[in-house]
Amino acid sequence: MTINGLTTKIQIQHTQELNAFRQDITSPPYQAGTATALNTARRSVRMNPVQSVEDGNASLTIVADVQGLAWFTADKGLQGSCITLSIAGHRRATGTRLSLPLAECDAWMEAILGGSWITHVYRSGASPEPGGKLDVASYRLFLDERSNPVAKPKSVVDDSLRRLELS
Repeated sequence: MTINGLTTKIQIQHTQELNAFRQDITSPPYQAGTATALNTARRSVRMNPVQSVEDGNASLTIVADVQGLAWFTADKGLQGSCITLSIAGHRRATGTRLSLPLAECDAWMEAILGGSWITHVYRSGASPEPGGKLDVASYRLFLDERSNPVAKPKSVVDDSLRRLELS
């Protein structure tokens, strides 16, 4: 199944969960006003476990950490936020870790962030194992102070970030 087909299937099966999760993660992580709030702002949002759309025996845990951009750099005046999304798979029967197809992970990102935001998403961390699978898939999205998606700021140094390209 194509990424678009997977994304559509996810959106149909999980509309309410996606909308609530998206709202939770895209609101600013801090109260505007103080640099201190920007430096220390952080919150985690967890989506209830969902069933994989490609493997009926797998559950997915999706977690987002939302942090002020200043947390990532020496530039403590940098405003905006970074959303780090992670997806891990588990066997439904035993709870043991399970590698996930990269295509499904990418489709979940598109379903969660969608629209024009997906063009600003970066895949983070190690390259997939042979066959396009990952134990944990991580992604980052950078937002300006008005919560608009932006390219990775130059002051954010992370060589593991690669722009997400959906096919």
